[in-house]
Amino acid sequence: MLAGSHSNEPFIKAASITVATLLSGYALYRLLAPKSTFDHLPNSTFVAPHSYIYDHKQREQDIYEEYPPFETVMIAGSKALLVNDPEYAHQALLRQDRYKPGHLYGRSPLISSFHSVLIGGANIANAAGEDWKHRRDVLVPHFQGRVLIPELFPFILRSTIDLVEEIRTHDGKAIDMDERFVTLTADIICEYIFGGVPDDGHLVFDNFSRPAAAIATIKLKHILKLFGIKGKSLLEIERNSEIIRGVIRGVKRGDRKRRNGSPTLVEEMLKLEEFQGPSGEERLVHELLIMIMAGHDTTAHSLTMIVYVLALHPECQQKIREEVNAIIFDDQGITASDMGKLKYTSAAIRESMRLHPVLSSLLLHAYEDTSLGNIQIPKGSTIEIPQVRIQRDPEIFKKPLAFKPERWLQEDLELQGDIEKVHGGKSQMANAFLAFSQGTHSCLGMNLANLELRVVTALLVKNFDIRYNGPVPEQKGFILRAKDSPLIEMHPRMSD
Repeated sequence: MLAGSHSNEPFIKAASITVATLLSGYALYRLLAPKSTFDHLPNSTFVAPHSYIYDHKQREQDIYEEYPPFETVMIAGSKALLVNDPEYAHQALLRQDRYKPGHLYGRSPLISSFHSVLIGGANIANAAGEDWKHRRDVLVPHFQGRVLIPELFPFILRSTIDLVEEIRTHDGKAIDMDERFVTLTADIICEYIFGGVPDDGHLVFDNFSRPAAAIATIKLKHILKLFGIKGKSLLEIERNSEIIRGVIRGVKRGDRKRRNGSPTLVEEMLKLEEFQGPSGEERLVHELLIMIMAGHDTTAHSLTMIVYVLALHPECQQKIREEVNAIIFDDQGITASDMGKLKYTSAAIRESMRLHPVLSSLLLHAYEDTSLGNIQIPKGSTIEIPQVRIQRDPEIFKKPLAFKPERWLQEDLELQGDIEKVHGGKSQMANAFLAFSQGTHSCLGMNLANLELRVVTALLVKNFDIRYNGPVPEQKGFILRAKDSPLIEMHPRMSD
């Protein structure tokens, strides 16, 4: 897809160095600027991204690390407030409806710019205020469980059974499960949105795995154009956008239908006024791109971490297997209601996601003067919430480095929940679980992700003994992803 672009790498590196130099100068300027309100707070050692993948050897440690409730951290040359306390983080996340009175926080402009550049335009991931509210109001109904389950559950089940059969052919040989999960989850989200995988080629989202270089080359596209250079990052955006435009044209012609005959998500969205005409179509392109990227990439890597952790805990595999076999007698006959009965399986999924949040931290923006505890937060401040710290808080999660699904059963908490009611503040553990964020900015695709995670985990453990003998994988980038995918041994089981 990107053949011939390697010859441009020297120019791209030069451009990246130029941008880095400018950013360094800006950072120096900000360091010499007037003092920050947060100067009295200790400086943090927290770095994002950093590796936080589960290490089996550390599981018995009673204490992860202890941190003060608030620290400062440098972000884009300015001091930001780092919130280590789970309760204060919970309060901030629940008050990020900027369009409602009394809700003082919103998505950080840094994150909005990040998504806008890497996708190529405005979308729900970078919108704010009333624009964000309108976009979310349009999309939320299509991602609620009562809509997703009848429309998509049969396809998820059929695709997972096909995956099980493909894995069997390797007869226990160590294989790349992450690659398979990426394909599986991409097929599922494309089935829901388009009625199938685009005919014109596969969408690629490599920009999100190398954001700094991607943003640098995209921002400098006009300068690079003078040298006849079009880098990988811009080519990726252009190709992805053209693939989506082709799908939209096919839907308008009536060429694309879901297998069960029901309308695709694109068909439903094309009925709305805001997606009419050339400008409306471009808006739809960007909206669909972020839905596809967010709807498959994060779920795929979460599945990889679940399989990796279970491979290190055969006793947990056996508990899941016993639970699944007591409820599911025939893979082909699984129902959505069966998934709701898998309490231990759901707890194991949640525990893996506690250890492996999709993002190591969240960034918020204070739109008014406000406060958290006794800390005054001026308007315009950036607030960072380190998910990986909060989800390993030793006061809330005893033996925080251990993989203990039972901790969630004790709290009688389940993964299933409506998107608008998730994490209602019923327990400390629920408040400190930020894998899908919290409040109205909670993950739009949460219900779809939960459905996929349960079906895939249940069927894989039912059909295979999972083993891993390699090193602890190294974290790569801001988004959960192993630098080198762990090769997992999937040993077929006879029917129990």
